[in-house]
Amino acid sequence: MPQNDLTAPTRTSLGDAIGEIAPTAILVRIFPPRRAATYLFEPDFYRIFLDRKVEQGVERLVRRAFDGVADWRLAHDFYLPTGELYLTPEAHQNGYIPDDDQSFGLVPARRIAIFEGNGA
Repeated sequence: MPQNDLTAPTRTSLGDAIGEIAPTAILVRIFPPRRAATYLFEPDFYRIFLDRKVEQGVERLVRRAFDGVADWRLAHDFYLPTGELYLTPEAHQNGYIPDDDQSFGLVPARRIAIFEGNGA
């Protein structure tokens, strides 16, 4: 009789895991710990306001997925549809305000990593 491996991954993507928590989210913006904030955005660039504990849960998922790849002293954006992690634009750059350039600031030069299966 086969046994279930409780350590085996149950989801194929980080986006699916976040989608279970925040179904309309398309972008997760994680700020450095000193700022203690996580923002989730919908496709129309509006921010989703969730309980702080839910935001922290999403933040933990993203940080764990990209552990050792990202410098979390800087703000990062995780784009769910592609599984890509980007450096967040600075306040004076296009994309810091998600709807200012209609791209969420997802410029290829800012890409850090792509989530692939069980690791970054």
